[in-house]
Amino acid sequence: MNRLESTATTTGGRPAAGHAPVVIIGAGSAGLAAAAALRRRRIHSVILEQGEAVGTSWRHRHDELRLNTIRWLSDLPGLRIPESAGRWVGRDDYIAYLEHFARSERLDVRFGVQARRLDPTADGWQVTTDHGAYRGGHVIVATGHDRVPAVPDWPGRAGFPRPIRHVATLRSAAELADARVLLVGAGNSGIEIAGHLVDAGVRDLWVSVRNPPTIVPRERHGVPLHPLTVALQVLPERVRDRLARTVTRRAFGDLTSFGLPAPRQGPFERMRTTGVTVAVDQGFVAHLKAGRLRIVSAIDHFDGPEVVLRDGDRLGPDVILTATGYRPGLENLAGHLGVLDHAGRPGTGAGPHQPATGLWFIGYHPTIEGNLRRHPIEARRIARAIAAQSRRPDRTRVVPPRHAHHDSQ
Repeated sequence: MNRLESTATTTGGRPAAGHAPVVIIGAGSAGLAAAAALRRRRIHSVILEQGEAVGTSWRHRHDELRLNTIRWLSDLPGLRIPESAGRWVGRDDYIAYLEHFARSERLDVRFGVQARRLDPTADGWQVTTDHGAYRGGHVIVATGHDRVPAVPDWPGRAGFPRPIRHVATLRSAAELADARVLLVGAGNSGIEIAGHLVDAGVRDLWVSVRNPPTIVPRERHGVPLHPLTVALQVLPERVRDRLARTVTRRAFGDLTSFGLPAPRQGPFERMRTTGVTVAVDQGFVAHLKAGRLRIVSAIDHFDGPEVVLRDGDRLGPDVILTATGYRPGLENLAGHLGVLDHAGRPGTGAGPHQPATGLWFIGYHPTIEGNLRRHPIEARRIARAIAAQSRRPDRTRVVPPRHAHHDSQ
């Protein structure tokens, strides 16, 4: 048994591969939540993380990023995000929180290990990595639903002489100060970054919209709306959609004259049928009404240095910034197993996020109520199911229970 297995603490080392009752891929909030839930049931897990620290995806997001979910509904079990982080937690504070959580839970994280392929074995699963093979009775995949940026392949794109960047590559909105920017996409990421771009002083900002988004206020009269969204989950979908439309209309009025008519579907119906979530306003609507940005139609094709829109308009931006979503990027890891749908996302199969026996996925189905809030819920369900299935001695390993005093560390 190596030092990591005996102490179950985070480390920056890359120990030799081996066997663990449960192997978790990904050390973001979902993977950490899963490991902590298993630990509470005294089931040891090893977390494989390709980055050099927990929360790798958060570290690559832009500096202005803040959670759209309220602080006290965004933390992991047993450790609160500190009040000093504010009502809407910033990127760096959330990263620090994940680091603290991993230490306080004494989780066994193997950094710098990239999982490349999953294969079933006679008694569980094998995870082939760039540092050897790991075997486990169960594998939990927690690499995130937004791991690989997606950029459309528009006709003529190869001949466009100026930069085309995905928002995932933007470290700060200030990078584009004084530039003429065409922002493609009006989902949550697009609406958020648009406000930051205006604040940073871009010269011109066009926002290319294919389908009108559902924009909701983050607060109303100083009251955060996220807790209300959670509380209203018990209501029928049509009632929640009606309430959301009412709140949006009263907060912003009719935006049709600004190029954003109300979407035909309510936000909860749209989430269920298309997987598209709401966009949370952080100043976007005020900038739109003040004329500091302009809505334009979708891109049709490129014509040399010009962008030709579907309505025939032509633009000559200095840079195109795409907020066109992400893919889970699970094809190499699990595409050969037949467990992914047409969009590359895992199905739920016979159990909670379990498309195959002993194989689990967590964090791949976003909700309006908040992804971070869902991670502990999914983690507890998976841990409970694994505990129920783990009858054989080689599939479980008793580890010391987590002591209460770690909460305050």
